[in-house]
Amino acid sequence: MSQPDRDAELATVSLPGALGRERPSAPTRLWRLPDTIQSGLSRQETAESILARNGGLGPGFNMMRHLLSLVIVSHHCRVAVAGLFAGAAFVKRLDEPGMAVYVLRDPGAAAFDKMGGLTALSFSHLHASEIIQELLRPGLIALVGMFFALSGFLVTGSAMKNPDLKTFFINRVLRIVPALSVEVTLCALVVGPLLTQLTLSQYLSEYQFYRYFGNIVGHVTFELPGLFLHNPWPEMVNANLWTLPWELWCYVFAFALLLVRMISNEPRKIHWITLLVGAALLAELIAYFIDPATFNVRSDSTRLAGWYLVYMFFFGMVFRLNAKYLPIHWAIFAASALCYAAIMWLNVLLPLAGIFLTYCTVYIGMQSFKTFDRLFSQDLSYGIYLYGFPITQATIDIFQRVLGPDHRLSLAMILPIVIVLTLGFAAFSWNVIEKPALRLRRFYQRPA
Repeated sequence: MSQPDRDAELATVSLPGALGRERPSAPTRLWRLPDTIQSGLSRQETAESILARNGGLGPGFNMMRHLLSLVIVSHHCRVAVAGLFAGAAFVKRLDEPGMAVYVLRDPGAAAFDKMGGLTALSFSHLHASEIIQELLRPGLIALVGMFFALSGFLVTGSAMKNPDLKTFFINRVLRIVPALSVEVTLCALVVGPLLTQLTLSQYLSEYQFYRYFGNIVGHVTFELPGLFLHNPWPEMVNANLWTLPWELWCYVFAFALLLVRMISNEPRKIHWITLLVGAALLAELIAYFIDPATFNVRSDSTRLAGWYLVYMFFFGMVFRLNAKYLPIHWAIFAASALCYAAIMWLNVLLPLAGIFLTYCTVYIGMQSFKTFDRLFSQDLSYGIYLYGFPITQATIDIFQRVLGPDHRLSLAMILPIVIVLTLGFAAFSWNVIEKPALRLRRFYQRPA
Protein backbone atom coordinates (compact mmCIF):
# COMPACT_ATOMS: atom_id res chain seq x y z
CA MET A 1 0.00 0.00 0.00
CA SER A 2 1.38 3.38 -0.97
CA GLN A 3 1.94 6.09 1.68
CA PRO A 4 -0.98 8.33 0.48
CA ASP A 5 -3.33 5.32 0.62
CA ARG A 6 -2.11 4.49 4.15
CA ASP A 7 -2.70 8.11 5.29
CA ALA A 8 -6.23 8.04 3.86
CA GLU A 9 -6.95 4.79 5.67
CA LEU A 10 -5.65 6.10 8.99
CA ALA A 11 -7.76 9.25 8.64
CA THR A 12 -10.93 7.15 8.58
CA VAL A 13 -10.06 4.85 11.50
CA SER A 14 -13.03 4.60 13.84
CA LEU A 15 -12.58 5.99 17.33
CA PRO A 16 -13.71 3.97 20.38
CA GLY A 17 -17.38 4.60 21.05
CA ALA A 18 -17.83 6.33 17.69
CA LEU A 19 -18.02 3.48 15.18
CA GLY A 20 -18.12 4.63 11.62
CA ARG A 21 -17.30 8.26 12.48
CA GLU A 22 -14.38 9.85 10.67
CA ARG A 23 -11.59 11.33 12.75
CA PRO A 24 -11.40 15.08 12.00
CA SER A 25 -8.07 16.54 11.06
CA ALA A 26 -6.16 18.81 13.46
CA PRO A 27 -7.06 22.07 11.62
CA THR A 28 -10.72 21.04 11.65
CA ARG A 29 -10.61 20.33 15.40
CA LEU A 30 -9.02 23.72 16.01
CA TRP A 31 -11.65 25.46 13.87
CA ARG A 32 -14.43 23.80 15.91
CA LEU A 33 -12.95 24.85 19.28
CA PRO A 34 -15.25 27.91 19.78
CA ASP A 35 -18.27 25.68 19.11
CA THR A 36 -16.92 23.21 21.67
CA ILE A 37 -16.61 25.97 24.26
CA GLN A 38 -20.13 27.20 23.51
CA SER A 39 -21.43 23.63 23.79
CA GLY A 40 -19.70 23.25 27.14
CA LEU A 41 -21.21 26.49 28.39
CA SER A 42 -24.66 25.38 27.30
CA ARG A 43 -24.31 22.33 29.58
CA GLN A 44 -22.71 24.32 32.43
CA GLU A 45 -24.74 26.45 34.84
CA THR A 46 -24.16 30.13 34.06
CA ALA A 47 -24.96 33.33 35.90
CA GLU A 48 -27.58 34.12 33.26
CA SER A 49 -29.42 30.82 33.73
CA ILE A 50 -29.50 31.28 37.51
CA LEU A 51 -30.76 34.85 37.16
CA ALA A 52 -33.47 33.69 34.75
CA ARG A 53 -34.71 31.15 37.30
CA ASN A 54 -34.84 33.79 40.04
CA GLY A 55 -36.61 36.62 38.28
CA GLY A 56 -33.39 38.42 37.37
CA LEU A 57 -32.13 38.47 40.96
CA GLY A 58 -29.08 36.73 42.37
CA PRO A 59 -30.45 34.56 45.21
CA GLY A 60 -27.36 35.01 47.39
CA PHE A 61 -26.91 38.77 47.16
CA ASN A 62 -29.31 39.45 50.05
CA MET A 63 -27.19 37.31 52.36
CA MET A 64 -23.97 38.81 51.05
CA ARG A 65 -25.06 42.43 51.59
CA HIS A 66 -26.02 41.78 55.20
CA LEU A 67 -23.04 39.61 56.03
CA LEU A 68 -20.56 42.10 54.58
CA SER A 69 -22.24 44.94 56.49
CA LEU A 70 -22.14 43.07 59.79
CA VAL A 71 -18.51 42.00 59.35
CA ILE A 72 -17.52 45.61 58.62
CA VAL A 73 -19.37 46.78 61.74
CA SER A 74 -17.59 44.11 63.80
CA HIS A 75 -14.18 45.08 62.41
CA HIS A 76 -14.78 48.78 63.05
CA CYS A 77 -15.99 47.98 66.56
CA ARG A 78 -12.80 46.04 67.25
CA VAL A 79 -10.66 48.94 66.08
CA ALA A 80 -12.80 51.55 67.87
CA VAL A 81 -12.53 49.67 71.18
CA ALA A 82 -8.80 48.95 70.95
CA GLY A 83 -7.83 52.29 69.43
CA LEU A 84 -6.89 53.25 65.91
CA PHE A 85 -4.51 50.47 64.77
CA ALA A 86 -4.17 49.53 68.48
CA GLY A 87 -0.70 51.07 68.68
CA ALA A 88 0.44 49.44 65.46
CA ALA A 89 2.68 51.16 62.98
CA PHE A 90 3.88 50.60 59.44
CA VAL A 91 6.96 48.40 59.31
CA LYS A 92 7.34 48.23 55.54
CA ARG A 93 6.25 50.16 52.48
CA LEU A 94 3.02 49.24 50.73
CA ASP A 95 4.77 48.59 47.42
CA GLU A 96 7.27 46.11 48.86
CA PRO A 97 6.60 42.41 48.27
CA GLY A 98 5.73 40.41 51.33
CA MET A 99 2.70 39.91 53.52
CA ALA A 100 2.63 42.19 56.55
CA VAL A 101 2.02 45.89 56.01
CA TYR A 102 1.76 46.74 59.67
CA VAL A 103 2.05 44.69 62.84
CA LEU A 104 2.05 45.62 66.52
CA ARG A 105 5.19 47.25 67.82
CA ASP A 106 6.31 44.46 70.12
CA PRO A 107 9.49 42.31 70.09
CA GLY A 108 8.10 40.05 67.37
CA ALA A 109 7.23 43.03 65.22
CA ALA A 110 10.62 44.58 65.80
CA ALA A 111 12.20 41.39 64.50
CA PHE A 112 9.99 41.53 61.43
CA ASP A 113 11.05 45.13 60.90
CA LYS A 114 14.67 43.99 60.65
CA MET A 115 13.66 41.40 58.06
CA GLY A 116 12.67 44.19 55.70
CA GLY A 117 9.74 42.19 54.38
CA LEU A 118 11.93 40.05 52.14
CA THR A 119 9.38 37.29 51.70
CA ALA A 120 5.78 36.60 52.57
CA LEU A 121 6.70 33.11 53.73
CA SER A 122 9.21 34.09 56.43
CA PHE A 123 7.10 33.77 59.56
CA SER A 124 9.76 32.65 62.01
CA HIS A 125 9.96 36.08 63.69
CA LEU A 126 6.20 36.61 63.98
CA HIS A 127 3.87 35.59 66.79
CA ALA A 128 1.10 33.12 66.00
CA SER A 129 -1.58 35.81 66.39
CA GLU A 130 0.22 38.02 63.89
CA ILE A 131 0.52 35.16 61.39
CA ILE A 132 -3.21 34.49 61.66
CA GLN A 133 -3.91 38.21 61.28
CA GLU A 134 -1.88 38.40 58.09
CA LEU A 135 -3.41 35.22 56.67
CA LEU A 136 -6.86 36.75 57.19
CA ARG A 137 -5.92 40.18 55.87
CA PRO A 138 -7.00 39.53 52.23
CA GLY A 139 -10.50 38.86 53.55
CA LEU A 140 -10.51 42.16 55.43
CA ILE A 141 -9.31 44.08 52.37
CA ALA A 142 -11.98 42.37 50.25
CA LEU A 143 -15.02 43.59 52.22
CA VAL A 144 -15.70 46.99 50.64
CA GLY A 145 -14.45 45.85 47.23
CA MET A 146 -17.05 43.07 47.20
CA PHE A 147 -19.72 45.65 47.99
CA PHE A 148 -18.74 47.69 44.93
CA ALA A 149 -18.56 44.63 42.66
CA LEU A 150 -21.99 43.58 43.91
CA SER A 151 -23.31 47.10 43.30
CA GLY A 152 -21.94 47.17 39.74
CA PHE A 153 -23.54 43.80 39.00
CA LEU A 154 -26.96 44.75 40.40
CA VAL A 155 -27.09 48.31 39.05
CA THR A 156 -26.17 47.07 35.57
CA GLY A 157 -28.89 44.43 35.72
CA SER A 158 -31.41 47.10 36.67
CA ALA A 159 -30.23 49.39 33.86
CA MET A 160 -30.43 46.57 31.30
CA LYS A 161 -33.99 45.88 32.37
CA ASN A 162 -35.01 49.56 32.24
CA PRO A 163 -32.44 51.84 30.51
CA ASP A 164 -34.51 55.01 30.96
CA LEU A 165 -32.18 57.80 32.17
CA LYS A 166 -34.76 59.50 34.36
CA THR A 167 -35.66 56.21 36.03
CA PHE A 168 -32.00 55.35 36.64
CA PHE A 169 -31.24 58.75 38.18
CA ILE A 170 -34.28 58.92 40.45
CA ASN A 171 -33.84 55.31 41.57
CA ARG A 172 -30.31 56.06 42.73
CA VAL A 173 -31.38 59.26 44.50
CA LEU A 174 -34.28 57.56 46.30
CA ARG A 175 -32.08 54.66 47.34
CA ILE A 176 -29.28 56.76 48.80
CA VAL A 177 -30.34 60.26 49.80
CA PRO A 178 -33.39 59.90 52.12
CA ALA A 179 -31.80 57.42 54.54
CA LEU A 180 -28.44 59.20 54.41
CA SER A 181 -30.11 62.56 55.13
CA VAL A 182 -31.84 61.17 58.22
CA GLU A 183 -28.65 59.55 59.55
CA VAL A 184 -26.58 62.71 59.04
CA THR A 185 -29.28 64.85 60.67
CA LEU A 186 -29.60 62.52 63.68
CA CYS A 187 -25.83 62.58 64.22
CA ALA A 188 -25.63 66.36 63.94
CA LEU A 189 -28.80 67.34 65.84
CA VAL A 190 -29.21 64.53 68.39
CA VAL A 191 -25.96 62.63 69.04
CA GLY A 192 -23.79 65.74 68.75
CA PRO A 193 -25.65 67.98 71.23
CA LEU A 194 -26.05 65.10 73.72
CA LEU A 195 -22.42 63.91 73.75
CA THR A 196 -20.28 66.89 72.68
CA GLN A 197 -17.70 68.27 75.09
CA LEU A 198 -18.75 71.80 74.10
CA THR A 199 -21.69 73.85 75.27
CA LEU A 200 -24.71 73.77 72.98
CA SER A 201 -24.13 77.36 71.83
CA GLN A 202 -20.47 76.62 71.05
CA TYR A 203 -21.41 73.43 69.23
CA LEU A 204 -24.01 75.12 67.04
CA SER A 205 -21.73 78.06 66.25
CA GLU A 206 -18.89 75.92 64.89
CA TYR A 207 -18.45 75.87 61.10
CA GLN A 208 -17.77 72.15 61.26
CA PHE A 209 -21.34 71.56 62.48
CA TYR A 210 -22.79 73.05 59.29
CA ARG A 211 -20.16 71.44 57.11
CA TYR A 212 -21.22 68.02 58.37
CA PHE A 213 -24.49 68.29 56.44
CA GLY A 214 -22.41 68.24 53.23
CA ASN A 215 -22.26 64.45 53.72
CA ILE A 216 -25.77 64.33 52.26
CA VAL A 217 -24.43 65.35 48.84
CA GLY A 218 -21.15 63.42 49.04
CA HIS A 219 -18.93 66.20 50.48
CA VAL A 220 -17.59 64.04 53.28
CA THR A 221 -16.79 65.37 56.75
CA PHE A 222 -15.95 62.88 59.49
CA GLU A 223 -15.99 65.05 62.62
CA LEU A 224 -18.52 67.08 64.60
CA PRO A 225 -17.40 69.79 67.08
CA GLY A 226 -16.26 68.35 70.41
CA LEU A 227 -17.66 64.88 69.72
CA PHE A 228 -15.88 61.65 70.75
CA LEU A 229 -12.70 63.52 71.68
CA HIS A 230 -11.59 60.91 74.24
CA ASN A 231 -12.63 57.74 72.43
CA PRO A 232 -9.88 55.24 71.55
CA TRP A 233 -10.63 56.22 67.93
CA PRO A 234 -10.95 59.94 68.62
CA GLU A 235 -13.25 62.44 66.85
CA MET A 236 -14.43 60.06 64.12
CA VAL A 237 -18.23 60.16 63.83
CA ASN A 238 -18.85 57.89 60.83
CA ALA A 239 -15.83 56.34 59.11
CA ASN A 240 -18.08 54.45 56.68
CA LEU A 241 -18.86 57.62 54.75
CA TRP A 242 -15.43 57.58 53.07
CA THR A 243 -16.90 55.43 50.27
CA LEU A 244 -19.65 57.92 49.36
CA PRO A 245 -17.71 60.03 46.80
CA TRP A 246 -16.45 56.90 45.05
CA GLU A 247 -19.94 55.44 44.92
CA LEU A 248 -21.21 58.66 43.37
CA TRP A 249 -18.46 58.51 40.73
CA CYS A 250 -19.57 54.97 39.85
CA TYR A 251 -23.11 56.20 39.28
CA VAL A 252 -21.89 59.16 37.23
CA PHE A 253 -19.94 56.87 34.89
CA ALA A 254 -22.84 54.42 34.68
CA PHE A 255 -25.20 57.31 33.87
CA ALA A 256 -22.81 58.45 31.12
CA LEU A 257 -22.82 54.97 29.59
CA LEU A 258 -26.61 54.95 29.69
CA LEU A 259 -26.65 58.38 28.10
CA VAL A 260 -24.82 57.05 25.05
CA ARG A 261 -26.97 53.87 25.15
CA MET A 262 -24.05 51.53 25.80
CA ILE A 263 -25.64 49.49 28.60
CA SER A 264 -27.88 47.01 26.82
CA ASN A 265 -28.21 43.38 25.75
CA GLU A 266 -26.74 44.09 22.31
CA PRO A 267 -23.60 41.94 21.82
CA ARG A 268 -21.73 44.71 19.99
CA LYS A 269 -22.18 47.17 22.89
CA ILE A 270 -21.33 44.51 25.45
CA HIS A 271 -18.09 43.82 23.58
CA TRP A 272 -17.22 47.54 23.53
CA ILE A 273 -17.76 48.00 27.27
CA THR A 274 -15.80 44.83 27.99
CA LEU A 275 -12.92 46.08 25.83
CA LEU A 276 -13.08 49.51 27.46
CA VAL A 277 -12.86 48.10 30.99
CA GLY A 278 -10.14 45.69 29.86
CA ALA A 279 -8.14 48.59 28.40
CA ALA A 280 -8.52 50.54 31.64
CA LEU A 281 -7.28 47.52 33.60
CA LEU A 282 -4.31 47.12 31.24
CA ALA A 283 -3.44 50.81 31.66
CA GLU A 284 -3.56 50.44 35.44
CA LEU A 285 -1.40 47.32 35.27
CA ILE A 286 1.24 49.14 33.19
CA ALA A 287 1.15 52.15 35.53
CA TYR A 288 1.51 49.81 38.51
CA PHE A 289 4.64 48.22 37.04
CA ILE A 290 6.12 51.67 36.34
CA ASP A 291 5.30 53.17 39.74
CA PRO A 292 3.88 50.61 42.20
CA ALA A 293 3.85 53.06 45.11
CA THR A 294 1.64 55.62 43.35
CA PHE A 295 -0.63 53.12 41.60
CA ASN A 296 -0.99 50.63 44.43
CA VAL A 297 -4.59 49.42 44.62
CA ARG A 298 -4.47 49.25 48.42
CA SER A 299 -5.13 52.44 50.32
CA ASP A 300 -3.64 50.86 53.44
CA SER A 301 -3.42 47.41 54.97
CA THR A 302 -7.17 47.18 55.58
CA ARG A 303 -8.89 48.42 52.42
CA LEU A 304 -8.64 48.95 48.69
CA ALA A 305 -7.91 52.40 47.30
CA GLY A 306 -11.00 54.47 46.56
CA TRP A 307 -10.28 54.78 42.84
CA TYR A 308 -9.87 50.99 42.59
CA LEU A 309 -13.34 50.58 44.07
CA VAL A 310 -14.59 52.23 40.88
CA TYR A 311 -12.74 49.49 38.96
CA MET A 312 -14.52 46.93 41.13
CA PHE A 313 -17.87 48.47 40.22
CA PHE A 314 -17.06 48.15 36.52
CA PHE A 315 -15.76 44.60 36.92
CA GLY A 316 -19.19 43.82 38.36
CA MET A 317 -20.78 45.59 35.39
CA VAL A 318 -18.78 43.54 32.87
CA PHE A 319 -19.61 40.30 34.65
CA ARG A 320 -23.33 41.16 34.52
CA LEU A 321 -23.21 42.12 30.84
CA ASN A 322 -21.49 38.82 30.04
CA ALA A 323 -23.58 36.73 32.45
CA LYS A 324 -24.56 34.18 29.80
CA TYR A 325 -20.87 33.39 29.21
CA LEU A 326 -20.02 33.26 32.94
CA PRO A 327 -19.92 29.69 34.29
CA ILE A 328 -20.80 29.29 37.95
CA HIS A 329 -18.72 26.45 39.35
CA TRP A 330 -17.19 25.79 42.75
CA ALA A 331 -13.80 24.91 41.24
CA ILE A 332 -13.55 28.30 39.51
CA PHE A 333 -14.63 29.95 42.75
CA ALA A 334 -11.95 28.12 44.75
CA ALA A 335 -9.27 28.95 42.18
CA SER A 336 -10.34 32.62 42.09
CA ALA A 337 -10.32 32.88 45.89
CA LEU A 338 -6.86 31.33 46.02
CA CYS A 339 -5.53 33.64 43.28
CA TYR A 340 -6.95 36.71 45.02
CA ALA A 341 -5.48 35.69 48.38
CA ALA A 342 -2.09 34.89 46.84
CA ILE A 343 -1.95 38.27 45.11
CA MET A 344 -2.67 40.03 48.39
CA TRP A 345 -0.32 37.89 50.45
CA LEU A 346 2.58 38.28 48.03
CA ASN A 347 1.78 41.92 47.19
CA VAL A 348 2.29 41.35 43.45
CA LEU A 349 0.09 41.96 40.39
CA LEU A 350 -2.37 43.79 42.63
CA PRO A 351 -4.46 45.33 39.81
CA LEU A 352 -5.56 41.82 38.81
CA ALA A 353 -6.93 41.03 42.27
CA GLY A 354 -10.28 42.65 41.53
CA ILE A 355 -11.08 40.25 38.68
CA PHE A 356 -10.78 37.22 40.95
CA LEU A 357 -12.58 38.96 43.81
CA THR A 358 -15.46 39.90 41.51
CA TYR A 359 -15.90 36.30 40.41
CA CYS A 360 -16.02 35.22 44.05
CA THR A 361 -18.65 37.90 44.69
CA VAL A 362 -20.83 36.81 41.78
CA TYR A 363 -20.44 33.13 42.63
CA ILE A 364 -21.70 33.67 46.18
CA GLY A 365 -24.47 35.88 44.82
CA MET A 366 -25.66 33.03 42.61
CA GLN A 367 -26.03 30.60 45.53
CA SER A 368 -29.25 30.16 47.50
CA PHE A 369 -29.45 30.88 51.24
CA LYS A 370 -33.14 30.40 51.97
CA THR A 371 -32.75 30.11 55.75
CA PHE A 372 -30.92 33.42 55.89
CA ASP A 373 -33.49 35.05 53.62
CA ARG A 374 -36.23 34.04 56.03
CA LEU A 375 -34.35 35.70 58.89
CA PHE A 376 -33.58 38.86 56.90
CA SER A 377 -36.65 39.38 54.77
CA GLN A 378 -36.09 43.15 54.98
CA ASP A 379 -33.11 44.88 53.39
CA LEU A 380 -31.23 46.18 56.43
CA SER A 381 -27.81 46.38 54.79
CA TYR A 382 -27.84 50.10 53.99
CA GLY A 383 -29.04 50.96 57.48
CA ILE A 384 -26.28 48.81 58.97
CA TYR A 385 -23.76 50.66 56.80
CA LEU A 386 -25.11 54.07 57.90
CA TYR A 387 -25.61 53.53 61.63
CA GLY A 388 -23.01 50.93 62.61
CA PHE A 389 -20.09 53.27 63.20
CA PRO A 390 -21.90 56.18 64.95
CA ILE A 391 -23.59 53.70 67.29
CA THR A 392 -20.21 52.09 68.03
CA GLN A 393 -18.62 55.42 68.90
CA ALA A 394 -21.60 56.60 70.96
CA THR A 395 -21.68 53.32 72.91
CA ILE A 396 -17.97 53.56 73.71
CA ASP A 397 -18.33 57.22 74.72
CA ILE A 398 -21.22 56.47 77.10
CA PHE A 399 -19.44 53.47 78.67
CA GLN A 400 -16.33 55.58 79.26
CA ARG A 401 -18.40 58.26 80.98
CA VAL A 402 -20.16 55.71 83.20
CA LEU A 403 -17.21 53.45 84.02
CA GLY A 404 -14.47 56.08 83.95
CA PRO A 405 -11.71 56.78 81.44
CA ASP A 406 -9.30 54.32 83.09
CA HIS A 407 -11.64 51.35 82.69
CA ARG A 408 -10.50 49.00 79.95
CA LEU A 409 -13.34 48.37 77.53
CA SER A 410 -13.97 44.86 76.24
CA LEU A 411 -14.98 44.01 72.69
CA ALA A 412 -17.06 41.14 74.08
CA MET A 413 -19.06 43.68 76.06
CA ILE A 414 -19.39 46.39 73.40
CA LEU A 415 -19.95 44.38 70.20
CA PRO A 416 -23.25 42.63 71.15
CA ILE A 417 -24.75 45.97 72.21
CA VAL A 418 -23.59 47.60 68.98
CA ILE A 419 -24.99 44.80 66.80
CA VAL A 420 -28.41 44.85 68.49
CA LEU A 421 -28.70 48.65 68.37
CA THR A 422 -27.47 48.79 64.78
CA LEU A 423 -30.00 46.20 63.62
CA GLY A 424 -32.73 48.14 65.42
CA PHE A 425 -31.82 51.43 63.75
CA ALA A 426 -31.41 49.66 60.39
CA ALA A 427 -34.93 48.23 60.74
CA PHE A 428 -36.19 51.73 61.56
CA SER A 429 -34.39 53.12 58.52
CA TRP A 430 -35.83 50.47 56.18
CA ASN A 431 -39.43 50.59 57.38
CA VAL A 432 -39.76 54.32 58.05
CA ILE A 433 -37.39 55.91 55.51
CA GLU A 434 -36.09 53.65 52.74
CA LYS A 435 -39.12 51.52 51.92
CA PRO A 436 -41.57 54.48 51.79
CA ALA A 437 -39.07 56.41 49.64
CA LEU A 438 -38.77 53.51 47.20
CA ARG A 439 -42.55 53.35 46.88
CA LEU A 440 -42.37 56.75 45.17
CA ARG A 441 -40.95 54.99 42.11
CA ARG A 442 -44.46 54.02 41.02
CA PHE A 443 -45.20 57.67 40.20
CA TYR A 444 -42.51 57.94 37.53
CA GLN A 445 -41.33 54.41 36.72
CA ARG A 446 -41.47 53.81 32.99
CA PRO A 447 -42.30 50.22 32.05
CA ALA A 448 -39.26 48.22 30.91
